[in-house]
Amino acid sequence: MKDRTIPTSCLVRPRGRAAGMAGPVRRDRAARSARRAAVTLVGVAIMTLPGGCQLPSSSLLDVHMKDDQRAAAKGRWDAVRGSVKLQLAEEHFKAERLDEAEKSLKEAMALAPHDSQAQVLLARIRLEQGRLGEAREAIDLATMMRPDDAQAQFLAGMVAQRYGELPTAYEHYTHAASIAPHESSYLLAQAEVLVALDKPTDALELIEPRLADFDRDVALRLLAARITRLLGLREPCIGYVREAVRLSDNDPAIATELGLTLVWAGRLAEAVDVLAPIVDRAKRVEIIRDEDADAKRRNKKKDATVAPSTVHALARAYMKTDRNAEAMKVLRRAMHDCPEDPIAWRLYAHAAVSAGDLERASEALQVLRGRAAMTSETWLLAGYVALRRGDVPGARDAARKAVALEDGLAEAHFLLGEASEALGQVSAARTAYENALRRDPDLTVAERRLAALSMGASLLGTDSNTGCDDRTGDVEP
Repeated sequence: MKDRTIPTSCLVRPRGRAAGMAGPVRRDRAARSARRAAVTLVGVAIMTLPGGCQLPSSSLLDVHMKDDQRAAAKGRWDAVRGSVKLQLAEEHFKAERLDEAEKSLKEAMALAPHDSQAQVLLARIRLEQGRLGEAREAIDLATMMRPDDAQAQFLAGMVAQRYGELPTAYEHYTHAASIAPHESSYLLAQAEVLVALDKPTDALELIEPRLADFDRDVALRLLAARITRLLGLREPCIGYVREAVRLSDNDPAIATELGLTLVWAGRLAEAVDVLAPIVDRAKRVEIIRDEDADAKRRNKKKDATVAPSTVHALARAYMKTDRNAEAMKVLRRAMHDCPEDPIAWRLYAHAAVSAGDLERASEALQVLRGRAAMTSETWLLAGYVALRRGDVPGARDAARKAVALEDGLAEAHFLLGEASEALGQVSAARTAYENALRRDPDLTVAERRLAALSMGASLLGTDSNTGCDDRTGDVEP
């Protein structure tokens, strides 16, 4: 075998500056190798320590990290963990799992005790639990931590409002709205407090310029409608409710609000057009109380139920347009589904009297008497039924009971005058007619009766057998 040794003459030797660098390069490589070896030895030593890879107080971590740095790192890590726990608590709260929400929140507050959002959530939980004092403590702390937190200011307003401190509530709501001017719920709360402070004009002036900013907000329009109704502004009120119906895609509850508004405004034919289909589509008439969770769940289905008040409004619209038979029909449905509803029975008696159906009117009035649910108006109805049936003493007694319950009811005084006159008690009749006119100067029929008594002539057209006046319809309720 030939010698493969490369002759030294073939080697390229570094010259000049390169020749001077060869030594330092070799020394640098050697130093790096030594450092790697040292690190490896340290790692091996750490792994062999009792307790595994935990560093003792004299470890490299202690050497290179000061106490304040370690505390800051731990604080950041705790804040991250606290944020996760807070999010979990929020989810539990939204799902109405208050016990789980409170448990997660306590864990979050232990990790991040200075998080204002944790105090806000604590206040919300306490409000749901009815623990108002603790809610106030939590929200006061949250607003001290972050005065510029809109949600905290809003919640502080809610707590103040629960305590009846309306000016303070308004200040908090205003602060929240200034921080977050594009949050409609803050504007809504401001306006509602102004209404509660008996400042509806100020509330309307606050809302109306901002409606364009919230062009899809149904709640603001409904509030504007209710304020204009308080102020007696019929056309603006109807306009706002119509807009709310359009924006809500004809939600039945808001459509009902429109129907009730139309009845209030005297637009009765339109009210019937709106309310009649709602009542017809409903499966039943039902009173839904705040604490009745099952009924609320049932009513989430579109057109599942209708409130008795809606049926009452439709019946009144029918009666005021002389459609008494239709009024009686819808009221019978309410009386069947809600037999304990006295208003339906009273309206039914009234519609029956107006329709001339004295038998059904008497039946309804008898039910009301049995339930001790008679009012001044129903005693007035009973009096007219008795008068039409020729029971003049019964009419006089019913009129006296109506006057005893409501002395300001001019029609009751007039009925008492009619019955007294029919019984030949002229002096008592004159006093009753005078009382009726004092309470209602526009009751011209009472003025005519007084004039007839003064002239000593009867203008009543009275049936000699019954004493029933054929003109009593002028003042029937």
